[in-house]
Amino acid sequence: MAENETRSLLGTELKQLTFGWTDYTLFSSLLGISVLIGIYFGFFDKKQDSTTEYLLGGKTMSCFPVSMSLVASHISAVSLLAIPVEVYQYGTQYAVCIFTSLITCTLVSLIYIPVFYKLQTTSSFEYLELRFTRSVRIFASFLYTFSLIIYVPLIIYVPALAFSQATSINLYLLTPIICTVCTFYTTIVSYSDYNYFSNSFREHCMVAITTITQISHRWIVNNDTRCYNTMDPSPFVRNSFWGMSVGMTITWLTGLGINQSSVQRFLAVPNVKEAHKAMASMGVCIVIVKWVSVFTGLIMYARYHKCDPISTHVISRSDQLLPYYVLDVAANIPGLPGLFLAGLVSAGLSTMSAALNTVAGTIYEDFIDSWLPDSSNKENRAARIMKVIVVVIGVICMVMVFVVDRLGDIFRASLVLHGITAGAMLGIFTLGMLVPWATSKGVIVGGLTSMLFMIWLIVGAQVNMVQKRLVYPPLPMSTENCSNHTVFNQTTTHTADIPADGEEKPFVLFTISFMYYSLCGFLISMVIGTVVSFMTGANDLKEVERNHFPPFIQRFLPPKKYTEVPMHAIPTALVASPEKEKLNL
Repeated sequence: MAENETRSLLGTELKQLTFGWTDYTLFSSLLGISVLIGIYFGFFDKKQDSTTEYLLGGKTMSCFPVSMSLVASHISAVSLLAIPVEVYQYGTQYAVCIFTSLITCTLVSLIYIPVFYKLQTTSSFEYLELRFTRSVRIFASFLYTFSLIIYVPLIIYVPALAFSQATSINLYLLTPIICTVCTFYTTIVSYSDYNYFSNSFREHCMVAITTITQISHRWIVNNDTRCYNTMDPSPFVRNSFWGMSVGMTITWLTGLGINQSSVQRFLAVPNVKEAHKAMASMGVCIVIVKWVSVFTGLIMYARYHKCDPISTHVISRSDQLLPYYVLDVAANIPGLPGLFLAGLVSAGLSTMSAALNTVAGTIYEDFIDSWLPDSSNKENRAARIMKVIVVVIGVICMVMVFVVDRLGDIFRASLVLHGITAGAMLGIFTLGMLVPWATSKGVIVGGLTSMLFMIWLIVGAQVNMVQKRLVYPPLPMSTENCSNHTVFNQTTTHTADIPADGEEKPFVLFTISFMYYSLCGFLISMVIGTVVSFMTGANDLKEVERNHFPPFIQRFLPPKKYTEVPMHAIPTALVASPEKEKLNL
């Protein structure tokens, strides 16, 4: 590997490292294989020309590839890169994800899967039109499209940042290349996730196994200082057991229960039993992958707990720590850094591919299809239009990456961006499925109020963070063992600026932890939506369609009201029949 700068650390060399020719070869091969697979399916597999095949995989998928696709769309580069840094700086609260996964999978299986599978809707937003009105569907589609446009750039920015740090290639040159490859792939083949997932998961495990064999003797350091979970129930604590197991559940529910990407995959299996199996398999796989990320963060702390690369400014920002660590410990293993960075980029490509595919179907179904005339070639026309949408949205996301470059901590930024619309989106669908009295006016007012409140809350919190009135100090880090005192301050610790006692404190709501943003938006949407529904005239439970609710809600619904048909509207043959003199339809 090429070495640009060398500094002394703990008796070893702390290096500003870049890829060698082996790493470049392996990384280029991964992207090349992805393009070749796309070319094959796009030009030789003609089944991709239909909307059903493009969106649902022909409804012939088994539970395993669908569960892997769900995991791939959920495990983004944020998980693989930001979670280890979160553990390195703030501790192991994220390990509580096992409870988050259990709660999420149970709720999705009980509430959302039965309804979507029973109705067999191409778009998850089609449910809202069936349950309420088209205006509700359009509003939810707008929320989803907006959330995608502001979040996908972050997904691409993270691996681009890591690869830029590892190769010294300018970030602004890497981003268009990565976005172009993913956009091209998505326009010609829909189910790219399994290929991306297999690469990202394999490379992540490879790095974890390699590093544990080198520094397992330092595990006691981790156990003493980083392996803990605070049980503080306060919503103002940055992260805790409750923030991860309760607050984060709403974020996962939005991504796995009602997200169009997930619904497409649920409907790709032949029956609802296979959908439940896919959900269970996905839950187990998510916990495994998340724990690999947590363990990687502990390993990094074991290596750098006495000479922190962030405090010593060897890396410019904390999000570069994991790629730097891989380059450090794998310097003598040719190709391993290239494989890992390829997996990291694959995770980003996977999430972006799934999101682009999903938003294309949403925009076409909700905003375009109703304006087009009927045609004998409707399926092919729909596929072509959706591919054009993918290209347009891909270009927009590529431009937005340069805005994301101005954000701070990636882990927090991801939850903040989710928090703007996640609670409102989940509240709209959950009102429809769990509150039979809910009306169109109620869900729109509830969702709009939730989104506006969260924008106000998040903007207020961000302003206070910029003004240094709201801070989240990391756990202490040291540089005491850095031997080059002319370069490093030996007493430097990883702390943040804290407002002085006499300085104005931020408004109390602005100090709510970002782990609860989605939960706050959800509760506002549910409460306001229910209240407004009753104020504007709640539904008559005898008139609601039972298939719009999960089975456990249907049990509490009264029998459907039947309308008596006037005698003059009954055919003579039926009137003549004594046993059918009174006919109720």
